[in-house]
Amino acid sequence: MKKIALYLALLFVALSTAACILISQRVQVQKIEPRNDVNITTPVKAHLKDGSTVTYSSGVRISGGKIVGEGQMHDLLLTTSSTVKEIPLDNVLGMESFRTRVNRAESVIVSTLASAGVTAGAALLAVAIFGSCPTVYSDDGTVEEAELFPSSIVPLFEARDIDRLRAQPDSTGTLRLEVRNEALETHYINHLQVLETEHAADEFVLPAANGNIVAVRDITTPQVITDRRGQDIRQRISAVDESFYSTDLRTIDNASIADMNDWVDFSTPVEAGSESKTIVFRLRNSLLSTTLLYEIMLGPAGAHAIDWLNRDLSTISTAVELGRWHQKRAGLHISIWRDGGYQAIARIPDSGPISWHDVAISIPVQPQETSLRVRLSFLADHWRFDRIGVASSTRTVTPRAVPISEVRESNDGQQPEGRMNMSSPDNRYLQTNPGQRFFVAFNVGSRSDKSRTFLLSSLGYYIEWIRGSWIQTASADGPFQPTDESLLSALNKWRSDREAFEKRFREARVPVR
Repeated sequence: MKKIALYLALLFVALSTAACILISQRVQVQKIEPRNDVNITTPVKAHLKDGSTVTYSSGVRISGGKIVGEGQMHDLLLTTSSTVKEIPLDNVLGMESFRTRVNRAESVIVSTLASAGVTAGAALLAVAIFGSCPTVYSDDGTVEEAELFPSSIVPLFEARDIDRLRAQPDSTGTLRLEVRNEALETHYINHLQVLETEHAADEFVLPAANGNIVAVRDITTPQVITDRRGQDIRQRISAVDESFYSTDLRTIDNASIADMNDWVDFSTPVEAGSESKTIVFRLRNSLLSTTLLYEIMLGPAGAHAIDWLNRDLSTISTAVELGRWHQKRAGLHISIWRDGGYQAIARIPDSGPISWHDVAISIPVQPQETSLRVRLSFLADHWRFDRIGVASSTRTVTPRAVPISEVRESNDGQQPEGRMNMSSPDNRYLQTNPGQRFFVAFNVGSRSDKSRTFLLSSLGYYIEWIRGSWIQTASADGPFQPTDESLLSALNKWRSDREAFEKRFREARVPVR
């Protein structure tokens, strides 16, 4: 729901039904009586409250409070199936699009965990709003490490994600992580590996925006750093301490179609002979992106969102249109004052709203430049900054890739197929459904002569379930269109409810076991 960062390119995935164990939650949902008949022309799955799943390879019609179409109903573990032509919508927890086209020469093998996850109460899942792709934990689930590929909610935009870990190996040289699905989503994990770096004790290792891994030294906070209103924010972004910067409410209130941005300004000296300066961030997105996704992009469209995700966004022209809008409005835009104005030089993509993300970016320095005047611009209240600093030195690090050594289920049973499916970036995926988790181990070895930092490299995507309540209350006649008016509407909705929404979001994770 990851979710999430501004999740703007939405497309759902190929799936071989016969190879899947489909997990759902035992819940109650509201009676759904859509105002208008809707035809879904692309393949769709309906997840029912009793744990069964119905697949419609040719689409369905939603009419009179029912789903009508030629479907195959599968029980929880796919041990039986039967033909079904009609099911009440009040039995549906959520619907998701999928693809039936599979390249048999490179067949997709999707395995799911054998456990049925957790049976959640109706009251809990009725208000479940948490989401943002797979969440990763260490230290027996007590340390939140990362959210994986937060912008990859469509196969078309599946991309590599690298997150710095705090986790360290145990006495046997094994680094252990827990990966959870805590949302009403289906996760497809293609590849997981750990990147090990060795470095000096006074170096801080983190991913760079260009995909490299860098080691930096002596991170200092600019002496003067202000927001758009000229307010000094140095104290809030000078240390890793959870005291963070967020946009002043007056800036949000003044947002308009012509001007929806906030910015942060600072200057940093350039040492003689320097070719670049490296800025170090610890940041995450706000839940503005979740508001945009749920209340503007998907919720009003209801059932129309299913075809939009599966069909419309699989066409290059529609994806490019959405991508250009996203490129312009989302992310963190970095500019330098040169030749009488700010010149855009770099952009950091969205990182998701759940976990803090460490990232660095190097700014080229021109000959004779003695200082850099930097502006960080972004959609108002879209970012949270815990630290903004400048490093005195930077070097690129070549990490050692460590493959998965073991995957275990929640019940401690080994999953050799799961390990195989995530061992390399190919056409095999590990699938998880709401309430599921698995434990993954990496044999990094025991070394004590140098400091080590570990990063998690991931590849995959996830599919948002179209909620029954969205179908019930759908108000749009068609799918979402990317406009700045839509974005301003999301910002206004977020502004009016952000504190309460933050609290509900954090409390509404689907429990796992």
